[in-house]
Amino acid sequence: MESQIAGHYIYSARKTHYLPEILQRFVFICLVILFGIAAFFPAPAAGAVLLDRVVATVNDEVITWSELMNVIHVEGKTFLEGVPDNLKKQRIKELEKPFLNNLVEMKLQIQEAFRMGLNVSNEELDGAVADIKGKYSMTDEVFMNSLATEGMTMLDYRKRLSDQILLQKVVNYAVRNNIVISDREIEDYYEANSDDFSGKEKISVRQIFFTKPEGSSGREAVEEKARGISQRLAAGEDFAKLASEFSDGPSRQYGGDLGFISRGTVLKEVEDVAFALKIDEVSNPFWSQGGLHIIKVEDRIESGTLEQVRDKVRDIIYQQVFKSQYNEWRTGLRENAYVDKKR
Repeated sequence: MESQIAGHYIYSARKTHYLPEILQRFVFICLVILFGIAAFFPAPAAGAVLLDRVVATVNDEVITWSELMNVIHVEGKTFLEGVPDNLKKQRIKELEKPFLNNLVEMKLQIQEAFRMGLNVSNEELDGAVADIKGKYSMTDEVFMNSLATEGMTMLDYRKRLSDQILLQKVVNYAVRNNIVISDREIEDYYEANSDDFSGKEKISVRQIFFTKPEGSSGREAVEEKARGISQRLAAGEDFAKLASEFSDGPSRQYGGDLGFISRGTVLKEVEDVAFALKIDEVSNPFWSQGGLHIIKVEDRIESGTLEQVRDKVRDIIYQQVFKSQYNEWRTGLRENAYVDKKR
């Protein structure tokens, strides 16, 4: 686990709830850009020349083929596991478009951060590194060995850490700091949704779901896939991102978001596991009559008067407003940018 901390949970020691889930899917990508294509491909034969090429231009920056391949082979490794060699090239081709879109989005947001004059100081980086070491009780030696296992130098690590902090900052400055929730909005929401705050307890749930296969061999394959995803979640990868990539069913397009559920509204197996979890806790994979589930509880609403649930209502409204304004901001960045994706 220690060898994965530096690569997959780079800034977990600080509170990062203000980094939106849709942006978190790009943070891991930051960690592997410029990693070195040799980490994933055999060395070329003597005399061979590895030619790189530009796959996209984002304003005055380029994304190269080697950068894209690094991302696909690290971030998309679950898609490639078990794929026969004769089919791997085609599978990688299928992954190029979504992963390139992610890289473009990340570049646009970092460029906007620089345009706004944002930066990350050495003191901030030193503090973030110290927080991570402290959280995991890592000595300098253990920490450096972890970086070496991930194929990174301290300089590489600090650059990737700086990118992540910068992404968090630009979202805060451009979106979150402009959101104000008034008392009237809170009161209006409570009145319009009074049923949500009376009676049964409700929890907000995300799930990664695999349809129940036929036969024992299919069941074993699904369980193995779920174990791999559980390991990635334990290493710090984003639940919504993995749900968008791997989950079956309609909730996949929403990052596995099932919204708020109450007892008696979902499968009994899901209900029993979900209501036993704490906020931000993730379950182990478990079977229901429909298939295999991994679930995460993100919020909990209990009944109460307006004054008892005022902070909860404020947070619900805040998240709704943030999601809308964040998407508008992202759209504006794309519309005002020069983006040229090569075929």
